[in-house]
Formats: sequence, C-alpha cells, structure tokens
Amino acid sequence: MENDRKRPHFLTTMAILFAVLALSDLTKAWQVTQNDVGGIVVFGVRFREVLPNIIFGGLLAIVLLAYARGLWTMQRWVLNLAIVYAFWVPVNLVLFWHREIGQPKMGIVGLLAYLFVALGGSIGTAIYLCRHQYLLSPPAER
Repeated sequence: MENDRKRPHFLTTMAILFAVLALSDLTKAWQVTQNDVGGIVVFGVRFREVLPNIIFGGLLAIVLLAYARGLWTMQRWVLNLAIVYAFWVPVNLVLFWHREIGQPKMGIVGLLAYLFVALGGSIGTAIYLCRHQYLLSPPAER
C-alpha cells in the first residue's frame, strides 16, 4: 500500500465479510429456487421470484463488492458508501419487520444476535471509518 499504510484487522475482516455478503446476494435467485424461505429484501419487501432476486441481488452484490474493495484498498470514497449503507440497513430491517407480520418470529436471543451483527457491521464500520479517516487514502491531486 502507498505510504506504508497498514490496513487494520477490523477493516480486513469487514472487507472479507462484505465480500461474502455480496456472494450471498448473488446467489439469492438460486436460494429462492431451493426453498421458499429466502429472497432478497429491498425496502422491506422480500422478493420470492427468481427475476427480482437476479436483478436486486446482482445490484446489491455490486455495491457490496465495491464496499469490500474500498475497505481493502482503504480508499477515501468508501467512507461515503459506509455512511449510506449504515442508514440503509436499519431502514431495510425496520421496513421488513413492519411488512412481514405473518412471518414466524425468531426468539429474542436470535433477534439480538442478528441485530448485533447487522447493525454492528453496517453502523460499526461507518463509525470506525469516521473515527479513523486519517487511514484512508488522501483525495487525488487535481
């Protein structure tokens, strides 16, 4: 990396996890064909058909792969994406829980674990990047 910048373990871990999440989103269409439980969730709506899962799963995978690459290479632009994603996840979760009333509810331990991972990963990464902006590459000279 330039200027001997060393990527912190946290950013390495999050980059890998976002790449794995992108892979999961890419396979949503296949997951839907295997069972009726899966499907991509966009603005609280779970899509159970193959085509929307191909489209939205692919788009979200591209965003998550860009996020992972930005974290891995410690680019300054990733901070903006992290902030947007930190807002996206809670909004998507709240809308999903509001719209999916008839779905079986997980136990409180499962719910808390899911919230810890989902919100911790999205909001936690954005907060980390905000607090450690000096680690990110400087803006390009004009």
